[in-house]
Amino acid sequence: MDYFKEIGKKLSARCGEGELGENFPELAAEVLAAFPVPAEVGIEFMADWALGRERLPEQVNFHSGFGEPPLVVYEEPRFYAEVLFWFHGRTSIHGHGFYGAYQVLAGYSIEAQFAYHRDHEPVPGIQVGALEPTALRLITPGGITRILPEEAFIHTVMHMGNPSLTLVIRNKGGLVQFDYSMNGLGVNAYQDSQSHVRQAEVLSAFHAANPDGFETRLLEFLKTGSAHRMARVLKEMEHEIDEEFLVGEIHELAVERFGPLGELIIESLTRTISGNMIWDEVAGMDDPAIQLRTALLDLFPENQDLLAVVARTFPDREPADVLENWTDTVSKLS
Repeated sequence: MDYFKEIGKKLSARCGEGELGENFPELAAEVLAAFPVPAEVGIEFMADWALGRERLPEQVNFHSGFGEPPLVVYEEPRFYAEVLFWFHGRTSIHGHGFYGAYQVLAGYSIEAQFAYHRDHEPVPGIQVGALEPTALRLITPGGITRILPEEAFIHTVMHMGNPSLTLVIRNKGGLVQFDYSMNGLGVNAYQDSQSHVRQAEVLSAFHAANPDGFETRLLEFLKTGSAHRMARVLKEMEHEIDEEFLVGEIHELAVERFGPLGELIIESLTRTISGNMIWDEVAGMDDPAIQLRTALLDLFPENQDLLAVVARTFPDREPADVLENWTDTVSKLS
């Protein structure tokens, strides 16, 4: 039996005819729940599945940036299912341009959900406001989450595993999707995304071929274009940009061109780079309990903030007891 094909066919039959919208997350979650995750799902299972086929389903959604890699395992005109491979790391804080559901297949995840309080939109594609953590939960294999669009479901997922695997079922989308930063900056992730991704890739190639001339070339590029383009391209290049260069010349140019908005753009990327350093530490750890505590520092460097969101999520339990229970759970999973 092809596990993924059976899920796709069952969901297709349940959906009937017509467009998929508000009803789709519930339908997708119900179908996922009807097919228990095979005990053998892991990197070997997925390698056998992907490499044992002459032809894969159409691989769509190349520009999303999610998954290492994303592997489409079922596709039809209205929706598709993909398994996202994740090594230790955290997704951006993001809304969704689609309806759907996701399920952890292997490894485990910590999901933080947020409410976004928008103040204003200074330029097309960028919002400024406040991001408020509302919930934090541990998701173990088999756990299913419904995906609602745009600001109805804003979250980030911390993936723990080598790799962890997540099955995402989603309609073909087409709605607006924003990425958010803890400083309240919101950036439209889909607006001109093909151009921005390719421009970042060309700059990365320039960096590989001519590292000595890279900084000058990047600064010349950033002297033109919108604030939205600056935010998106810099985010795409977070691993190539030296932090000293970012907080120095790039910061100076961003503030000169865009004032307080430029300050927010650089601040958000600086925090992302600091978070990447935390995840580098996590990847090098063997103790799952220490991994968990270290990973949580990325979002919650202050312990009282972590305890506050845990208390909000589980009002009838002591936050420290919840975290201790999570530690025990992940130690048994690893």
